Amino acid sequence: MSLMGKAVVLIWNDVTQEGREGFYAWHDKEHIPERLSIDGFLRGRRYRGDDASPEWLTVYEARDLSVLTGDAYLERLNNPTPLTQASVKDFRNTARSICSIESTQGESTGAYVLTMQMRMEKHFPSFDALLARGDVLAIHRFIADETASNVRTEEAKARAFTVPSHIVVIEAATRQGIDICRETLDTFDWERHGITADRCNVYTLEITRLSKSLHF
Repeated sequence: MSLMGKAVVLIWNDVTQEGREGFYAWHDKEHIPERLSIDGFLRGRRYRGDDASPEWLTVYEARDLSVLTGDAYLERLNNPTPLTQASVKDFRNTARSICSIESTQGESTGAYVLTMQMRMEKHFPSFDALLARGDVLAIHRFIADETASNVRTEEAKARAFTVPSHIVVIEAATRQGIDICRETLDTFDWERHGITADRCNVYTLEITRLSKSLHF
């Protein structure tokens, strides 16, 4: 499968203009490696969207939900490094969800992803037909653990954030493929299905890193 593990953390954020250069140095060289040093964190990926709001998306894949609610992760969240404390102060327009995987289809990861945040009371609609395109590689549906996502750790206190409850992520090999997926979602009759679709954004991969425990 294109996802590793059975749970994810999804983080969307903007960064102030003065904090952009520092964001890259911190996120690439300290923060992602630190998270991946926690037992059960398997892979970290960060994306950026030229016209996306928020501009960045970070995805951490974990062995299961217990990793993301466990003591080791909470210890890091409650004891952020000095650079983390300084960096998150530059975050704006942040959303963060600790999620279980409702379903996932596809066996490859793509350079382009589309994310849609939504609120619903029923089941996710099916977009399986999109996988008929050769350049559409995977479709994931996530449901947030509201309790875990809203724990007020020391790191969480440093930034305001929302918690999207239901998320669809589509991965594609080409920008054209992901744009066609977006056009399909833009024309979908969400109201008829009892769904409120809040944000639909397209992102391009900037960095991916595996846990050292997975290296051969």
